[in-house]
Amino acid sequence: MNDEKPIFMQIIEMIEDDILSGTYAAGDLIISTPQISKLLSVNPTTAQRAVGILNDRGIVFKKRGVGMAVTEEAKGMILEQRKKAFFEREVQDFISGARKIGVTDEELIKIVKENLK
Repeated sequence: MNDEKPIFMQIIEMIEDDILSGTYAAGDLIISTPQISKLLSVNPTTAQRAVGILNDRGIVFKKRGVGMAVTEEAKGMILEQRKKAFFEREVQDFISGARKIGVTDEELIKIVKENLK
């Protein structure tokens, strides 16, 4: 855990990373909130908040009497959300920085194409 982001957001990212990496597949039960709390030494309410947000976003669903499981759509939803955030944050900063130093659109496209190789 680090101090840059709220703990509940870090827990959300940790679980989403586990879904993206294949640690959790669709239908798999995720780590329980008491386990999260104990493993990360965080308040149980913080763990519940993180899992609740994942549930609200449709990433996990409650399997009655068992726990929270990964939805079929979870991986695709996480990828779309992260791509959108990447383009909004990283790509816009890259383009803005390039424009500040006078890089033309053509030069920018050339640089990107060269670095893709």
